Amino acid sequence: MINEKQIHYLMTVAEEHSITAAAKKLFISQPALSRFILDIERTLGTTLFIRNRGNLHLSKAGEIYLRGCQDVQQIFQSVTKEIAELTHSHTGKITLGVTSLTGEFVFPAILDAFEQAFPHVELTLKEERMSILYDLVKKGDVDMALVYQNYDSALNYHFIYENPIYIQVPPTFATKNEMRNTIETFALISAASLANQPMILLKKGRELREIADRFFETFQLVPNKILETENIHLASNLVSLGKGFTFVPAIFLRDSFPNKDNNFYVQITDYPLKRELYCCHRKNAYLTEAEQFLIRKLPEILA
Repeated sequence: MINEKQIHYLMTVAEEHSITAAAKKLFISQPALSRFILDIERTLGTTLFIRNRGNLHLSKAGEIYLRGCQDVQQIFQSVTKEIAELTHSHTGKITLGVTSLTGEFVFPAILDAFEQAFPHVELTLKEERMSILYDLVKKGDVDMALVYQNYDSALNYHFIYENPIYIQVPPTFATKNEMRNTIETFALISAASLANQPMILLKKGRELREIADRFFETFQLVPNKILETENIHLASNLVSLGKGFTFVPAIFLRDSFPNKDNNFYVQITDYPLKRELYCCHRKNAYLTEAEQFLIRKLPEILA
C-alpha cells in the first residue's frame, strides 16, 4: 500500500511537471524517482503521467489516483491526530497558514490567549500568498489557514471577521476637504474624487490589488500614475508623505492608526469596500481542542 512519503513524491512530480525538478526538490536521485513512478504505473496497468515535450502532466487515471491518495492521507492524518489527542491531550503543534499582512496583526493578537489556554501546544505560522494557502490546506502542509474567499468546495470555512477596506488619502487632500484623522468616524467621498489621482498599490497577484482594480473598473477611473510595492507599510507611509492614495484593510488600522498624525482614511459613498476573513480546514478533518479554540477565539479577539 502506498504510504504518506510516496504520496508526497507523486504530488511533487505533479506540481513540478518534471522528474528532474521533483527529484531535486525531494533530495532523491532521478532514476529512483522514475522507477517509483514506473512501478506504480505497472501495478495499476496504466500511465499516471503524460509525457509531452519534456513536461509531465497527470493523465485522467493519474488525477483519480492522486485524488484517492490524498483522501487516504487526509483520513490517516485525522485519525492519527484524534488518537494522539486521546493519549496526549493539550500537546502537539498547529501550523496556521496566513498572508504576511494577516499574520502580522492576527498572530500577536491571539498568541497570549492561546499560550495561556494550551501552554504545551506549539502554534506556528506559514506565510504565503492568499492564492497558495488553499492548496497548502488541501495538501496538509498547514492545519488551517486564514483566507478571504470561501469558494473551494474541498474545504470547510468558519467566519472570523468582516474586514472593511478604507482608502488612505494624503494630508493635502484631507486638509482641503476639512477631514479629521479619527478612527471613530470616517469621511465619505465620491468615487469621482479619485479620478486622475496618483495611486500607491500593492503589486498584482495580491488580493488587495484585485479589490483596487475592480474598484477602478467599476467606476471607470484611471489613475494618473501607479506606484507598486509589496509592502503595505511603505504604501501607507508614502501616502502620509503626500505621494498618492492607497487601499488599506481595517485590520491594518488596529496597529498603525494611533501612531500617525498624518494618516487620514475615507470610505466611498454607497460603495462599501470590504472582505470577510475565514478560517478554513480540510473537510472531515478532525479538529483538536486547540484548533477549535482558535476558531472560537479569533472572532472575539478581532471584534
